[in-house]
Amino acid sequence: MLRKFLISIYCFNCLVTLAQQRQTSILDEQVSIEFTNVSLPSALRHLNRQTNIGFSYNSSIIPKAEKISSTYQNVPLRDILDDLLKSAGLHYREFKGTIIILRNEFSSTTISGRVVDSETGEALSFANVFIDNSTIGSATDVNGYFEIENVPAISFNLVSSYVGYKTKTTIINYNELDTAKNLEIAMDLDAVALESIQVIGKSEERKTRNERRLYRRFEDAFLGRSDNAKDCEIVNPEILNFERLDSLDNYSVTADDILYVENYALGYRIGYLLEEFRFVNGQKMNIGKAQFKELEPRSRRQNRQWEEARARAYRGSIQHFLNALILDSLEQEGFKVNVVQYDSVTSEYTTPLNPPKVKEIITLKQHADEFFYTLTTTSDIEVTYVNEYEDDGYKKQFRSNSKSGNYKYTDKKSRSSIDLGDNQSITSYQVMGYDLSDVELFQKSIIFFNSKTTVISYPGQFENSRDVRFAGWWNWGSFSDMVPLTYKPPN
Repeated sequence: MLRKFLISIYCFNCLVTLAQQRQTSILDEQVSIEFTNVSLPSALRHLNRQTNIGFSYNSSIIPKAEKISSTYQNVPLRDILDDLLKSAGLHYREFKGTIIILRNEFSSTTISGRVVDSETGEALSFANVFIDNSTIGSATDVNGYFEIENVPAISFNLVSSYVGYKTKTTIINYNELDTAKNLEIAMDLDAVALESIQVIGKSEERKTRNERRLYRRFEDAFLGRSDNAKDCEIVNPEILNFERLDSLDNYSVTADDILYVENYALGYRIGYLLEEFRFVNGQKMNIGKAQFKELEPRSRRQNRQWEEARARAYRGSIQHFLNALILDSLEQEGFKVNVVQYDSVTSEYTTPLNPPKVKEIITLKQHADEFFYTLTTTSDIEVTYVNEYEDDGYKKQFRSNSKSGNYKYTDKKSRSSIDLGDNQSITSYQVMGYDLSDVELFQKSIIFFNSKTTVISYPGQFENSRDVRFAGWWNWGSFSDMVPLTYKPPN
């Protein structure tokens, strides 16, 4: 008995040791190395030759002037990297066996410039200049000059808007930030917008019955139907123009000016430059640029409520998913990915019960600009967020029974549905005595790709909104659940 017990203890210790070895990061590897009056790029090349560990970085962010002289004996690689990169304002992360070196996430800078008429060169006073989908921006002064402080050291779209002019988007790459001090932004007149300025917007009373009906539909589709949507208000609906596209009640919406939305659930006032909104066969396309401004809380309690609500809105969002995808932490963050297949027999979208591995569905390739990635997918995908459940309103609106007996998400207007799988059959729940609408299920969303290759950036967003469409949970919350790209979740 004693011999068997000792053998069991020995085997257990071996298994524990093996498990620990498997969990050890390359950053924990013990390294002995000496640097003598070398530059940081030379030190990294020396580390690469000695450890066979790959390093990925943009050479423009690596300082070359400072010389390094240090000796390390049996020191974890992470400690060496901490020493080398801290003074250079850089940080790193491990990604699939490679060390990626980045600028510090919280570093910031100031950009400035002037906004002018493209033909006359005259200054455009009080033009609006802001970073798309952020709380960061400014207005030009009487001479057309602007200055924006606390700009994060990332790549972004700088948006300029002015009444009567076409919105201008300027792409600013992070390695150009140091030179973005004297930008000149030339804006073109918009003849159509100038004509609309002469027309006084219709009052609510003068709107036709059809316009009022389309506006109610637009509110649901644009703001969403989540609990947050109930606390959102479109401030200036009179600037919206509606067009019915066909006898099936499909429609499009344009705006004569910036559309303002006050989100009292999250504490934001959002100015939205609506470029295109179309609702066709149950699918919507919403293209635009947003500037967020934080509302002033009435009390500490309200401020705390907004902070908690923003954290809830971020969790499981498109932004959260893309950030986790880039950082290779989908499972840790609570996301599961599956392929979506169209069944021509039932005219339904379904997902297999045994999905392929994520890397077989989605691949990422980093650009020379460290904040951009090319995403390639083999099919449309289903994204499940396992840390949150559907709410009651969503279950009533979108649940139905599939022909195979599994629960499905269904948008009856678009006649498409997603098989939930996981052996959650109607029969088994009926035996248990559950009402179908009472079963708790994780939040599931669908990304339909118009192109199998698209570009995403960090913080998480699709660079071209026209490349994708969303269904399921992400369509439910929609605009009312959006937080700015500059939002930093707790921890």
